[in-house]
Amino acid sequence: MTNKATIKIIIVLAFIFVFSGCSLFPKVSLPNIKNSPDDNLGVDTGDAKTIDEQLTAQSRINKFTDLDKLKEFLEQGEGISDYGYSGLERAVDMDFAGEALVNAPLATKQAVGEATGFGAGADDFSKTNVQVEGVDEADIIKTDGKYIYAVVKNDLFIVSAYPAEEAEILAKIEFKSRLEDIYINDNNLVIFGWDDKIFENDVYQKFGRRGDYTFLKVFDITDRKNPQQVRDLDFEGSYRDSRLIGDYVYFVTNNYNYYYIESEPVIPRIIENGEVLTNDCEFTDKCFVPDMYYFDIPYDSYNFTTVTAINVRNNNEAIVGDVYLLSGSQNMYVSKSNLYITYTKYISEYQLEMEVMKEIVYPLLSVKDQEKIAKIEKVENFILSKEEKMTKISRIIEHFAASLSEEEQAQLEKQIEAGIKQKYEDISKELEKTVIHKIAIDGNNIEYKNFGEVTGQVLNQFSMDESDGYFRIATTKNRTWSRYEEEQRESYNNLYVLDDNLKVVGALEGLAEGERIYSVRFMQKRAYLVTFKQMDPLFAIDLSDPRNPKVLGELKIPGYSDYLHPYDDTTLIGLGKDTGETEWGGVRTKGIKLSLFDVSDISQPKEIDTYIIGDSGSDSIALYDHKAFLFSRDKNLLAIPASVRESLGEFGRDKLTFVGAVIFNINKNGFELKGKIDHSDGGQPSEQDYWQGYNYYDNTVKRCLYINDILYTFSNEYLKMNKLGDLALVKKLELKKQKSGDDFEVIN
Repeated sequence: MTNKATIKIIIVLAFIFVFSGCSLFPKVSLPNIKNSPDDNLGVDTGDAKTIDEQLTAQSRINKFTDLDKLKEFLEQGEGISDYGYSGLERAVDMDFAGEALVNAPLATKQAVGEATGFGAGADDFSKTNVQVEGVDEADIIKTDGKYIYAVVKNDLFIVSAYPAEEAEILAKIEFKSRLEDIYINDNNLVIFGWDDKIFENDVYQKFGRRGDYTFLKVFDITDRKNPQQVRDLDFEGSYRDSRLIGDYVYFVTNNYNYYYIESEPVIPRIIENGEVLTNDCEFTDKCFVPDMYYFDIPYDSYNFTTVTAINVRNNNEAIVGDVYLLSGSQNMYVSKSNLYITYTKYISEYQLEMEVMKEIVYPLLSVKDQEKIAKIEKVENFILSKEEKMTKISRIIEHFAASLSEEEQAQLEKQIEAGIKQKYEDISKELEKTVIHKIAIDGNNIEYKNFGEVTGQVLNQFSMDESDGYFRIATTKNRTWSRYEEEQRESYNNLYVLDDNLKVVGALEGLAEGERIYSVRFMQKRAYLVTFKQMDPLFAIDLSDPRNPKVLGELKIPGYSDYLHPYDDTTLIGLGKDTGETEWGGVRTKGIKLSLFDVSDISQPKEIDTYIIGDSGSDSIALYDHKAFLFSRDKNLLAIPASVRESLGEFGRDKLTFVGAVIFNINKNGFELKGKIDHSDGGQPSEQDYWQGYNYYDNTVKRCLYINDILYTFSNEYLKMNKLGDLALVKKLELKKQKSGDDFEVIN
């Protein structure tokens, strides 16, 4: 008769089999798809069986030699697991993980040549707030000192903006699909977004594989009143990120849960001018043949990441790119010469349990039972599902467990538990690691270079930096809990320095236990890192010796900074939230907080000044979108969009009192409120607005910019122009669809 111990062992084994998504025992190997002879990027790991082999396989990249090899890999489908390597829900504190909080660098002022089209523009204007000088980032609004190009939902407005007194809308390009962002390259306007109308096109009706598409269009705007479309592209997949360097847009799209259909293209489609680009360049130049990379691991789901280089000045140049078969979402950092893609890899406790079971239980089975299990697992999944295989293997295990005495069963249970605890201790730092892939970019040349890995998870692009041949990265190792640990492991933070080959040469680990990173700012030979749980520790880190990074200073103050921004080499601006303690000892988030930090003495950072905007519920787009932050040291100007709420009394109610932009004078001594620019039609929000919350989306200011002495504030409703000196209104343009007959060029 089966006793309680026997049942427990059977349940544990069956549970692990189902939810690990992996076999308990040796499997039939995957196709042996090796690298090309001249490709030493990775190793042919075959079917990685041990945890160590699986961890290695997740990091080392391999290259498909041709489309047939990729097709073979996708068709056999054995790599797909239901839970597999991302099954860390049991082990990761999701309150600490994956929050897309963004910090950003300063908006630089750059002089440009004479604007083309309708006369000269100003040479003093703000540019998009980018992370790396010379590496432009897409945004919803751009200016060249004469014209402003602005995205409002499905429309792109071209505005003659300077001089402000004569400002007028020159053209509106109306799209059927929702716009995302734009780039300006001299007389070339690049617009992209989600193509939600492709489903109606005849070409799409012929596709067996259905999914999202991202459009990218290039317009010739030599005549701003009559923009002409000169390139029309569609990428199978969702937009992930992009950069503009010189004349090339480096465009990244993702295809999650990608699947292959017989007679369909193996890799994600690119459509140009209504025709799918072939993957065979033998008879045409209009083709797309990327290098294709993968990892020899059981994938949770196939996520194709496509990196393309598009010449936006020469529309006849073919698109080039690479395709990467990844398993999760990524962050991206781009310098002038390299693109870094990162993702977080996981090993779940189920995997640990599985490996220990293999080591301990499998040798105890009879040869006959081992052969039975091997035969069951070799059966294709379309004949026997994983659940059906589990049921059959569970019966074999049940018979084995029932044959043991109670003493043997208890001993086996203790042996398994001890083995799992030891295995967990051995690889605990491997449960959550960030893999970094380095891709060299130079014009239309894209070349995979190398990979590296560090413990923890990356917050966003600003957690990464490249300087003097070194790659610097800050991570949070998230809080974990496990029945194999006596105590819960708190989160902690790290900073790593990697060399040109992405090998770790310097590290700081274990910073601010129990907290997570809220913002990072790399500045020359220093890094500033903000973590938070109840107080805001600002760490000042010396990176002058890349092999020996050191924390030289720390400042703890109430609140936190989502975003660090350099005022100059020795002064930082922080933008975040003020906090207070609740009567129960917890933390309450209050108003928007501006901080000015003196870091001239790195060992003793100081908070020079603070300014609090509103009460709890007040918000600013600039807290999580660095492009919404406008700063000019020369003009003593700081401007951020804000929705301000004020407390109405002791019962904790608050009221929306302002929607617009908040403008400050700023110097090394602190902040001085200069004024506010209202975008709510000049009226105070009513009591009803308290219940409606943030229904002021169209009136919410999204960006601020300047041309010479004019400040421009932009919402979905208006483009307002105010004098920088006294903020007096100069002109207001209403951004809306015009009645038929108006002088607008409409291009679908």
